[in-house]
Amino acid sequence: MIDTQSSPRRGFTLFEVAISLGLLAFGVVSVIMLFPMGIRAQQLARFQLYAAAKAEEMVECFSTTHNANPAIDVEAYDAWDVPVGRRSLAWDLESRLASHRFGMLPLPVEIARRIDSDGDEIQRILAEGGYLYYSQPMATSNLEEQAMSAAPPNEAQRLVFAVTGYAQSNAIGLLPQKSWPYIVPYPSPPSYGPHKPDSFIAGGGTVTTANTPGFDENAATRIICWEANTPNGTPLPGADPQIKGVFDAYVAYYTTPKATVTEALATAYLQAALLYCAQKITDTTQLSGFISPPSPATFPYDTEIFIPGTNPVGAAPAVTSLLWKQVQAMRFLSHAATCMTRWHTLSELSGAGLAIPALSGSPALTLTNDLIVYYHERCLRLAMTFAASFPYDWGCPRPLQRTIMTDYPLIEYDMFSPPLTGKIFSGSVAASSIDAAQWRPLGAQPVQNPGVSYQYPDHPLPAPGSPGDAGFWGDRSHVTLTRAFDAAERCRQIVFWAVDWQSYEDCETAPSAPVDASKYPFRAPVDGEDINARLNTEFRDEQIYAFRNPEKVLSFSNAAAPQKETGASVLADELLNNMSNSYPPDQGSSANAKSVFSGLYGGDRNFNKVLDRGPVPRSVRLRAIPVGRFNYYDPRLTAIVR
Repeated sequence: MIDTQSSPRRGFTLFEVAISLGLLAFGVVSVIMLFPMGIRAQQLARFQLYAAAKAEEMVECFSTTHNANPAIDVEAYDAWDVPVGRRSLAWDLESRLASHRFGMLPLPVEIARRIDSDGDEIQRILAEGGYLYYSQPMATSNLEEQAMSAAPPNEAQRLVFAVTGYAQSNAIGLLPQKSWPYIVPYPSPPSYGPHKPDSFIAGGGTVTTANTPGFDENAATRIICWEANTPNGTPLPGADPQIKGVFDAYVAYYTTPKATVTEALATAYLQAALLYCAQKITDTTQLSGFISPPSPATFPYDTEIFIPGTNPVGAAPAVTSLLWKQVQAMRFLSHAATCMTRWHTLSELSGAGLAIPALSGSPALTLTNDLIVYYHERCLRLAMTFAASFPYDWGCPRPLQRTIMTDYPLIEYDMFSPPLTGKIFSGSVAASSIDAAQWRPLGAQPVQNPGVSYQYPDHPLPAPGSPGDAGFWGDRSHVTLTRAFDAAERCRQIVFWAVDWQSYEDCETAPSAPVDASKYPFRAPVDGEDINARLNTEFRDEQIYAFRNPEKVLSFSNAAAPQKETGASVLADELLNNMSNSYPPDQGSSANAKSVFSGLYGGDRNFNKVLDRGPVPRSVRLRAIPVGRFNYYDPRLTAIVR
């Protein structure tokens, strides 16, 4: 029997304690090592959430933003004389959204070149001409905002992103030589508008006097009927000089004071519209059926919109030219006939009708209420049928009542033919000396009846293959917009990384990424104005979406701002908060204006109203952590038009 009470109790040996402590230390260290991994995983999850939200916002903005820049000039003799025919309006995601309206801002190239990534992807993108982007610190609002309060710290600014995959050659949103389509209400009088009395009018009797009551009260402008441009009595190719008679009669009727206007003036306007019909439809049988059908109240609009035999299906090309003439003729006739209802009641027009005598070649007519209704209905149906059926025939404006996507013809630049070349306008054609070039426009179908433009009616746009073409249009064999394509050709990708680029010492003093010159708005050619004067034109930024430096809302407006002490207030130096003066600092032809526009002074990139400098010197390279990739559809056509 063993005496347990007298046996000594044994403890842990030193070796056992050492083993236990080693195991405990291993476990503790293992757990501690999991903490940074967990923190990194948590951070990555947050950044993935930010990236998904940002990608959705970008694609949504890209799909719904429009191309309206109402304050910008859009027409000129040549594409290089207005800023709308270049990259500024290209329908690519980075071109549309890299703007102070949508919060997609290019990271300064000096900083982007110091950032490494897996496979050196960021540096490859930069080497190919792409940019690395970051999000603006305030919410994206698509509005012109000024005097905003300081933004709170925003972790999402540590996200940087780029668009990979090559941008395609897109359709032209606006053809600078003629910003088609022109849109008017139907029925309506001839198109007209104010114009400076310069050499571009080449008037020939198509210009009214200044200060015409009801038209324009500005003595510095004239009202022109651009469609009828006939300098020195000689019609320009594509002009319609016969509109002049309708326009003159309408001006006489419309501008007469209400107290003294007479029925005779309205009748003269109607007779002028009837004369225009006779000038355009020379076959008397066709003309009679057009202006006075046997049963206007029961006219078969579903089968006889155009004059029978003039529909182009199976018809000779010479006959098809009657189509746009019918639309224009009925447009003016319907408007003029409706004006007569001011002078005669429904009962008067429902009976025997009103006799309109023939005058100077215009046919006689008995005007009734049924005929006025017929004119109106056929006018609308002619305009809408013509616009929908012949998008490449520009013989008449498109109807305001039914503006559709096909009003905008498919036109691209021919990048496989020699470009158009010339000089940037500087005061006059003779004084222009700066070389310029742009690719030739190319339609999916040949443009018929291109006519003259409103802004420059002395410079007709040649029809493809016409004697005046002289190589203006591109080679038809190079059309690509209507070709079949693979889905991969329309796929691009938004790639996100996370990197603390704001820790660099020059995060707010580095200059902006280079800005495309097409984002600097300037005026269209004006007599006597050289290129510097055209650059000095003030534009309303709240009406410009696609222009200016994308970092405009954050940029500094003077060279003193980046020289301030760290933490110093930059409230008085921010361009966004100093826009009340008549000339914003980033407009004009001065050296300082160009520097501000280019963002050479840096900017308050976290918008906390003070100058920040991070602890990391310029010599240090940072590594970006991949966060996510998002595919999106890249269209070649303008998605939204207004």
